[in-house]
Amino acid sequence: MPAVFLAAKTALAVMLVVAGAAKLADLSGFGATIRLFLPPGAAAHRWSLRVIGVVSAGVACGELMLGSASLSSPAAAWLNIAVLGTTCAFVVVAGVGFAFHRGRSCSCFGGLSHRRFDRAGITRSVVIAGVAGLGTAAVPGTLIRLDLADRCLLLAAAALLASVAFSAARGLAAGRLEVGRRTS
Repeated sequence: MPAVFLAAKTALAVMLVVAGAAKLADLSGFGATIRLFLPPGAAAHRWSLRVIGVVSAGVACGELMLGSASLSSPAAAWLNIAVLGTTCAFVVVAGVGFAFHRGRSCSCFGGLSHRRFDRAGITRSVVIAGVAGLGTAAVPGTLIRLDLADRCLLLAAAALLASVAFSAARGLAAGRLEVGRRTS
């Protein structure tokens, strides 16, 4: 059973790295989703554009850093709790998005996904939070004994994964723009 807990931690860490990097590749698209959650009329203010940009970048970088830290330090209980809290926030965002912005893009994986605020999105978020709950279970130290070199290699793997996700999201976005130009 400890292997299942470790697999849950790893899968969530990888998901966070990919999601954060993909959001970074399309901050304006993710910002449009954040704008949905502002009070009516607030998005028209000049200050809100800066705030949306900062929040977009902060969420994306936060996911990227949390995933990287979780991947390289799976025994850190506080990181497991932070991942659980983050995934619970995903459930709230999915629920509020479904209630008020049904059918709009959630930008949960930036340009890598066309997911929308819908019932399936709520279900996915609840499953992800459930997996994060599994990830909080203690795993015997013998399964996750990592030295500094191991941690550095895992951080390098996270950086490589983030680079690939970022490039893929950028490439897909550029392809969509090119297709849009040709059909116009």
